Amino acid sequence: MALRHAILAALSRGKPRTGYDLNASFNDVNDRAWHASPSQVYSELTKMESRGLIEISERNERGRTSYVISDAGYDELRRWLLHDQPDHGVRDDAALRLLNLWVLQRDEAEYLLDAEVAFQRQRHFSLSHLLDNWEDEREDHDSPVWRNRRALYTLWLRQTSLTLDWLEQLREVLTDPDASVAAVMPHAEHATRR
Repeated sequence: MALRHAILAALSRGKPRTGYDLNASFNDVNDRAWHASPSQVYSELTKMESRGLIEISERNERGRTSYVISDAGYDELRRWLLHDQPDHGVRDDAALRLLNLWVLQRDEAEYLLDAEVAFQRQRHFSLSHLLDNWEDEREDHDSPVWRNRRALYTLWLRQTSLTLDWLEQLREVLTDPDASVAAVMPHAEHATRR
């Protein structure tokens, strides 16, 4: 997935967005689909406008520019959705750190584990709050765009719950050298389904 597709997807929701708005959404802890730096976003917006994928909908006197998706942008978004294979490779810095906790002293490993638990708890709280207040915070909460997003946020909430369970199991494995990993963390086919 290229950054342009993330921008096109964001603009396809029908609301003009500024580079600032896009940066905020790409760096939202609840939105795990794409992350980008401000310089990447602004550079890509310039390229996309020159290619005709987006159009300027408004530019105010302070230079703040709002963009909308063009017909060519919708065509590119549809082409990408239907014809490009998704990249299932994930670069996950947190998972790489957890994979290598064995390199650290026990107290150092616990520190990293505590930090990841705190992050996941915050994400869980934030996603729960978002979903609990979904209809109150969106006039068009039942539109296809928001129904799809709500379903995805529900998936992310479930994944976060599962991650928190797994982190507690990992803590048990790390603190008890005699604990059987297979017993503490049963393989998916042996785990009970919730």
